[in-house]
Amino acid sequence: MRNGALLAALACAVASPVLAQDAIRQNQQAEELRADWIVGTTVTTPAGETIGTIDDILLDEEEGVVTAAIVSVGGFLGFGAKQIAVKWDDLQQQYDASEVVLDLSREDAEAAPEFNFRDQELPPPPAAGQGIGGLGTGTTPAPAQ
Repeated sequence: MRNGALLAALACAVASPVLAQDAIRQNQQAEELRADWIVGTTVTTPAGETIGTIDDILLDEEEGVVTAAIVSVGGFLGFGAKQIAVKWDDLQQQYDASEVVLDLSREDAEAAPEFNFRDQELPPPPAAGQGIGGLGTGTTPAPAQ
């Protein structure tokens, strides 16, 4: 029984570097865009009229793909603007997203309903008496006698 546990631990130790290496990538692919290239980009109509700017992107947690862009429309100098969500597939990006075109008029974008964000779900706090090790939040042991 002890040899089985030792063998299992050894197998995990040998396999761990391989698994860790699979998670690491070294180079960006040509078809991959960086989020900081996208956020802040002006979105225009095909005629070149400004619709708004991309404020954020939405990711599908299960599929691992971008599903929508949050576009800030309307307002003046950032005041009175609202955020709408547009399907990612409806955006046409050129030059690594430095130019983004949406086949929608500025008026239609301004008339679109505002997007409703959900609150982020956070993990529950630790149960009473169970702190996070090393952060000084655990229970204090009784003094030795």
